[in-house]
Amino acid sequence: MDIKTFLDNIHEHACCPVCMTRFTNPKQLPCLHSFCLHCLQRIQQTSGIRDTISCPECRQNFRIPGNGDLNAFPTNFRINSLLDALPVTECNTRRIKCGSCEKTSAESTYCFTCCSFWCDECLPLHNRIKIFKEHHVLALKDFRDEDFENILKQPAFCGKHEKKELELLCQVCKVSICNVCALTDHEGHTKIAMEDAAKKRKSRVNAAIESKKRRALEKMTRIAKIDENCISIQEQAAGVKRDVQQFADTFIAAIEAQKNHIFDEVENDAREALQLLGEQRLEIEEEVKKQEADIEKTQMILKRSTNSQIMQPHEFLDKIVQEKVEEVDSADCDIGHVFPFVFKRNEKLFDDLKAQQIGFISKTSSKTSTAEGKGITEGTVGLEGEIVVTTRNARKEQCYQELDRVTLEIRNREGRDSAIKSQIQDNKDGTYKLRYFAKETGTCQASVKVNGKHVRDSPFEVQVKRRQFRPVLSFGEQGSDAGMLSKPWGVAVNDKDEIAVSEVGGNHRVQIFASNGTHLRSFGKKGNLQGDFHFPHGIAFHNDKIIVADGNNHRVQLFSDEGHYLNQFGGKGSRDHQLQFPRGLSIDSDGNIMVADKGNKLIKIFSLDGRFLRSVGTEGSFSLPFHCIQHDNYLIVSDYDDHCIKVFNREGEFLYKFGNKGKGDGQFDRPSCLSVDRTGHLLVCDQLNHRVQVLKLSGEFVTKFGASGTGAGEFKVPVSTAVLCNGKIIVTEFNNHRVQIFE
Repeated sequence: MDIKTFLDNIHEHACCPVCMTRFTNPKQLPCLHSFCLHCLQRIQQTSGIRDTISCPECRQNFRIPGNGDLNAFPTNFRINSLLDALPVTECNTRRIKCGSCEKTSAESTYCFTCCSFWCDECLPLHNRIKIFKEHHVLALKDFRDEDFENILKQPAFCGKHEKKELELLCQVCKVSICNVCALTDHEGHTKIAMEDAAKKRKSRVNAAIESKKRRALEKMTRIAKIDENCISIQEQAAGVKRDVQQFADTFIAAIEAQKNHIFDEVENDAREALQLLGEQRLEIEEEVKKQEADIEKTQMILKRSTNSQIMQPHEFLDKIVQEKVEEVDSADCDIGHVFPFVFKRNEKLFDDLKAQQIGFISKTSSKTSTAEGKGITEGTVGLEGEIVVTTRNARKEQCYQELDRVTLEIRNREGRDSAIKSQIQDNKDGTYKLRYFAKETGTCQASVKVNGKHVRDSPFEVQVKRRQFRPVLSFGEQGSDAGMLSKPWGVAVNDKDEIAVSEVGGNHRVQIFASNGTHLRSFGKKGNLQGDFHFPHGIAFHNDKIIVADGNNHRVQLFSDEGHYLNQFGGKGSRDHQLQFPRGLSIDSDGNIMVADKGNKLIKIFSLDGRFLRSVGTEGSFSLPFHCIQHDNYLIVSDYDDHCIKVFNREGEFLYKFGNKGKGDGQFDRPSCLSVDRTGHLLVCDQLNHRVQVLKLSGEFVTKFGASGTGAGEFKVPVSTAVLCNGKIIVTEFNNHRVQIFE
């Protein structure tokens, strides 16, 4: 409100709401409502209660400080300032009493130093006094808006010594005093300047406000997590139903009753879990409301109070300052855990079925190859646990026919066959390699055969070793400054080996790093406007663009490689062009954007300008699709809640899946983002097993790296991987707030 409007309504502010006349000795209650002291005394006498009083405005009851003396409530010095300013506003309509002779006069002058009015007769006397020569006096007819403001900002004066400003705080008695009081009533007591005391108390109160704001924000985050967990529980319960249904369909007649029993059990468990989370949500909402009310009230006190008022005994402010607010790390909060719903199959039924095979398929051929050439020339141990068989031939087609006739037997010490056929590789130098991988490490006997006959000195002993992944660089630590990270999620690499990392912690931004970990630039902040993020997840480069899945804003945003906003598409909903909590994001070979639509349980494919093209999967295809990538003619999807990888062709037809929940090789516990390395192997971030698994596209296990921990090469919830031009692998760690690079 501007000063003119305020002055026009000054009478409303200067009148007691009880007696409807101008305040006399205004006292302020803890609810911030003010009344005349005599009005409060009359209310107390009428009530007959000595120790408490009820506010006439809001009807709240308050304990009277001290021995029940209403005078102990703080004086509202701002209202006193209004009362001083009021005669100035009325000088055109009524005469003003002189502060010296007490005569009323139409012409008057105000002394800002004495804080009193002087008539024209007394003013010369005032000006002749030597110590008053520096006083600032002004005729009322010359007053401007800023002069009224100066009256309102006048200091508070001592109640015992008239015109003595309250300049000190007695630290023994905890009261505001003037210089005279300091020499008489408070002699020998420790005192500090009022300004310094008020500054310290303001600092403590502001710190308490910030603490409450943080607490409220954390609780809102927990509420959002509860809402997400409710959705997750519903999704898991639905997933269990599907699993039960699929299993029960095989033996419908025999296990129908058991199926219904399990359904009831799942519904009860889900209902109990949802009820528990609902109760926790209500409790947190109530706490948040209380925190917000305390914050609003505290800020109002600070805004409306002078230094003296702030330093007066104030039960509410003292409580705010003294209250110890426990800081809660939402990442470690038990609310984040959702009780898993898993359908435990009766595997014995399937084992019995497998024991009674109904037949098998046999492929035989009586033809032999007539390919010419030097034939099989060597059998050697290759890199990364490979056995490489090399042949030379003048024609590629003839070489492929020849290698097709080759088999490799690798037997471990117990005699078990452990060879896995891989692929034929053209070396571009007239030689071709047939790659095999050993399932197990250690010393094995290898035997190369063509049409069942051993070649050269076979069998020979080989030492098979797993691929080794060595950490060579780590960057990032928890924080919000440039180069620091808070729960890094997605990672992508462009052709300049610049590394883009999205953060879903409190930073809600994207940072760009050089391949050596040097921070280059960043963009984004928390919000829902263009260029803002709310939990940015998947990220990808495409030509000179950066594409980001903006999770809780239910959209995909496009930026230039410098971080300038370009475009967006999506929006919350279940229609084709809409998204719900998008997670992983990647670019296919046609330059289209593939988005894992978590809420709608689909993979959706959009053009670069945001047009919906098609979706992958139907109802029941996914429990929680997390990420989708294309490799060759395959679309590979990680199903987070189904603990497996699902493979589709380019047209979206389901082909096969591999993996299940567990800690063994080829098993997963919450598989998240995917990538393919330079050797054509699939990298899977196995989140809750705290590792990255390396597999063939068929699902056959190759190797793994990482373990739970905070050291080099260890992980705490790895989420995403990407591959640099030199083949080095980048991994983001959600709970270690860092990025590691492996070679």
